[in-house]
Amino acid sequence: MPTSPPTRCGDPECQVLTTQGRCEAHQRKAWANRSKHWGSGSTRKWRAFRAQRLEAEPQCRWCGSTAGLEVDHMVPLSEGGSKWDPANVQTLCRAHHEVKSAQDRRRRTRPDGPGLTA
Repeated sequence: MPTSPPTRCGDPECQVLTTQGRCEAHQRKAWANRSKHWGSGSTRKWRAFRAQRLEAEPQCRWCGSTAGLEVDHMVPLSEGGSKWDPANVQTLCRAHHEVKSAQDRRRRTRPDGPGLTA
């Protein structure tokens, strides 16, 4: 089957010849232009569930703060936690949510690492 002749990469500053529009170094990532909120599963159902959980638990479970609250999955979805189970979510302030998420990531990448602390 014939192929098209090589042309310059579609990136304005690249001189590499390719038959795919862009060279491998400048291929666009499939997820690059997705909206941060809508592309990550922020649906009407999730927003309603989140609002319900924030109303049921209006302060950070770790420090009692009422500012900048976020809903956190205690067992991360990546580890098989249920997205919709109210027993699997807790309200945390932004700072503590970041700490807890970092601990989750560390535990996933280092199985022998420390467990979660509250």
